[in-house]
Amino acid sequence: MAAKHSLSNFIFIFITLITLFYLVTLTTFFNSQLFNQYLSFQAYITYLILNAFGQEITLTNTIISTSEDFAIQIVRGCDALEPTVLFIAAIIAFPAPFITKLWGIVIGSITILILNFIRIVSLFFIGIYYPKVFDVMHLDVWQALFILLSLLLFVLWLQWVSQRLRKVHVSAT
Repeated sequence: MAAKHSLSNFIFIFITLITLFYLVTLTTFFNSQLFNQYLSFQAYITYLILNAFGQEITLTNTIISTSEDFAIQIVRGCDALEPTVLFIAAIIAFPAPFITKLWGIVIGSITILILNFIRIVSLFFIGIYYPKVFDVMHLDVWQALFILLSLLLFVLWLQWVSQRLRKVHVSAT
């Protein structure tokens, strides 16, 4: 019975947090200049990474373009915010000590952000060198891969938490 109660608590908390997130995304605050600055920040970091790879590109707000008429724009949905929120909501909903949740949220969020930069940079190169597969990579492959990677991060966090809890339990007995 306790396992069913824990599962129902997890599901309730998870769904509540996700619902709150989507309600916040409907507000003018979320759709304000602040979120646009976040997108610009992601575009700027991507621009720096691409420059480090020797790409001759320009950055205009959230648009990264080449002189060969190829451009990508960082828009809502390209920001990895939703996978990050899903990941954080799952961690918060899981019954674990606060400090392990905090570590999971910080490390997982940074990892998802880094993975998103890898995704954007790879899509930029795909768009330049393999434009025929860009849409498939952007809309199908990377979206599915990103969901799987976020889920994998949560599973890795669960394993880490269970190992820590076992060590605490063993040392307490």
